[in-house]
Formats: sequence, C-alpha cells, structure tokens
Amino acid sequence: MPKHRPHPTRLPLPFLLPSLWLATVSCGDAARDASETTRDDSPATDIPLAATTEHLYRVGALVGEDWETFGSIRSVHFDASGNLHLFDAGAHRMVVVDTAGNHLRTVGTQGEGPGEIQNAHAAALLADGRTVIYDFSSPAAFEIFDPGGEFLESVTSEINKGVPGELLLPLPNGRLVSMGGPTIRMYGPGEAPDEDELREDDHLRDIHVFALDGSDQSVLYRAWNLPPTDSDESIDGSSEDGSDLSMSFNRMRAFDPRLSIGVLSDGRVAVADSVAYEVKFVAMDGTVDGTISRPVAPEPVTEAVKDATRAARLEGFGGMTGGGLRFQTVVGEVNLGDMQEQLQTMLIRQVETMVFTEEIPVIADLAVDREDRLWIARMGPGGDEAAGTTDVVTANGEYIGTLPADGLRIPAAFGPGGLMAYIESDEMDVQTVRVIRLLSLDRR
Repeated sequence: MPKHRPHPTRLPLPFLLPSLWLATVSCGDAARDASETTRDDSPATDIPLAATTEHLYRVGALVGEDWETFGSIRSVHFDASGNLHLFDAGAHRMVVVDTAGNHLRTVGTQGEGPGEIQNAHAAALLADGRTVIYDFSSPAAFEIFDPGGEFLESVTSEINKGVPGELLLPLPNGRLVSMGGPTIRMYGPGEAPDEDELREDDHLRDIHVFALDGSDQSVLYRAWNLPPTDSDESIDGSSEDGSDLSMSFNRMRAFDPRLSIGVLSDGRVAVADSVAYEVKFVAMDGTVDGTISRPVAPEPVTEAVKDATRAARLEGFGGMTGGGLRFQTVVGEVNLGDMQEQLQTMLIRQVETMVFTEEIPVIADLAVDREDRLWIARMGPGGDEAAGTTDVVTANGEYIGTLPADGLRIPAAFGPGGLMAYIESDEMDVQTVRVIRLLSLDRR
C-alpha cells in the first residue's frame, strides 16, 4: 500500500513605517496609457484614512440551531446579491445566510456518497453562484454544487500534482487559484523519489491553478522564498490502523516572508512574497507584468525581538500537554497520543535553536476588494501584526491612504456595496462572523 509521505514541514504556531511612496507598474496591455504605469507624484508621508462603517449583523452561537453552531469556519464568501456563504470545515458544509443574517440553506454534508464530503479542506464561490468544496480525502476531489445547493458533480484531483491551501480564490475563467497547500509525494514500497523531483529551487512556493473540467492543475507562478534549513528532527509513532508513522520537521524559523495573494477583476493575481514592500501582478500566462513598491526599510531582528519571539512560542506550547493531539490526513485520522511527549520535547528544542531572519518582512498580508483596490497590511514593531497599519492602493499604483493600527483591518471577505465580513472568536473559542458595510474612506 502506498505511503503518504509529505515533504518535511514546520509546525506553524500563532504568535514605523511612514515613508516615501514609490509606485511603478508596467503592464503588458499596450492599450494602457504610460501615464498610468509610472507615478512620481505620490506624497512624501502616509496620508491617514478614516473609515466610516455600519454594523449589519452577526451570525454564530455557542447554543442555537444547528446551522449557527459552527465547528470551524475556515473562510467566508459573498455572492453577487450580498448573501454570505460560510465555509464550516469542522462540519464539512457551506452555510448560506441572506443580507440580514437569516439562514437560507446549507450546502454539503459529511459522508462518502455523491455530494458528501469526508474531509472538507477549502471552498470557493464561483461568479455564476456555484459552490466548490475541496475534499482532501482519498481520492481528493472538488465537489461542485449549483447556486441552489444541489450537487452537480465531483471532479477528482491528483494530490501529488498540487493541493490547494485553505485560501481558494476564483479566477474570471472559472478556474481556481491557491497557494500554501502541502506538497505531497506518493511512493510505493521500496520506491524512492526521482532526482527530477528534488530540484534546487524546490523551496520556492508554488501558486497553483486548478481546473474544474477534469484537466490537470498547473503552477501559475513560483513565489520567492528564503532557502530552507535542513530537516533536523523527526518523531515516530503509529496511526490508528497500526501502520508506522514518521513526522519530520525543519528547523523552526521566525519572520520568514509571507506569501499572500489576491485576484483582480481582469484575472491578474497580486502576489506579495518579499521581505521588502513589493506587490507583483502575475498575468494569466504566469508572467509578471507589473509591480507596486514602496521604499520602506524592513525592521532589523534584534536580540530583544528574538527573546520575545521565543517566549511567545513557548507560551503557545503550554496547551500542548497530555494526549489526544490528532492530525487529519489523506490516509485517515492520526492520533499522536503515543507521540505527544516526543513532540513536546522536540518543540522546546526547536525554540531554543530557532533560526531567525535578519529582517522582519514589511508586508503582513494583502487582499483585493470588489473595486480592485489593494489592502496591504504592514507589520508592526517587533513583528506585531496587531500594531501594523494598512495601506489602500489602486491596482495602477495610486496611493489612497493608510488606515491606523486600531482602525479597520483586512476582512475575511469583501462583498458588493462595501460589505465586509470578519471571522471572530470569543474567550470560549466560539466562532462568529461579523458583517459590516464600508460607507466611506476619507482622507483626514
């Protein structure tokens, strides 16, 4: 029986800058005016933005009807009418509510039959109203439902050719783009990876395009990344069916450059993958046809920053005691109860030998709204995302302004008419989704 053998991975654990603006955009479309591709009239300092919003509704409850008690909301999506689609990976379904937060329908359910989902991993809402849920099981498949929630078809996907991350974005041509999914190789007994599979640039981060017509997925763009450290730790155990299990980990690292993407209405993908302030526009053919940059110097990683980061990681490990830690994989659910002590000891060693970058990346996240504006979240001092500001920029490089650290943040989803949705958790880890409307962005 083939073994599921992922590449060595790291365990992710949760843990000033006003300056000149320089925007340079070069485009492959000859019809675009040159004056729109290079701007040299930008302000010398940030222009503060004030956001005016109104609260619309909140959904989710600790105790309530089945549809509003969520297992694990992984993403949310607005359709053209402003209805909100909540992807509840924990319950293997999509819950749809109207513009007032009232339940409309539930799409999908857990199971092994047609239109049923074994391991809901990611979801997307297409422009024509169809719902797509990626079932990360064996075989993996995209389960597709019509706008009314009825099952249409299942399109299988070969996991060794690419697995989507939790963010799955629709492209105008009906395909899907994603990044951050695990790299998986499948080998039979006694088999070994081919030399062609072990490329020198294998550490680069692939942005995949997935088709829904049964054709092969492809790599749209290989995003930059720092060279990897060697795998230096492994723990061994067994899965519930008694098969051997080995988990291998790279050296723990801090402040690696983030990879963030967003999709523009013309199909170009905005990509941030650098330590510097730079956003690239990747065309549908995989070429970079423009950039937006800003001469913001990354913050150096000092000894004080290192100490604070180590302390935060150790605090995060505090809850990882006792048995019962479980991982869901394509070969089934793996209980790490018998590996828990190994894992705890190994993670503490990993913190003590953590590898730090020399600088903290400037960009923490980005997203594209319904008006093709880029929302670019910047890292705060010491890598504190909560203390970072957010720039709003048009796709042709026009700087609109900067939202303060305590102001409006990038939402989990943008909708028509200024709709914005935020996934939130309370002190009991009960998830809710808060929906607001952005009325205006005004320069102060």
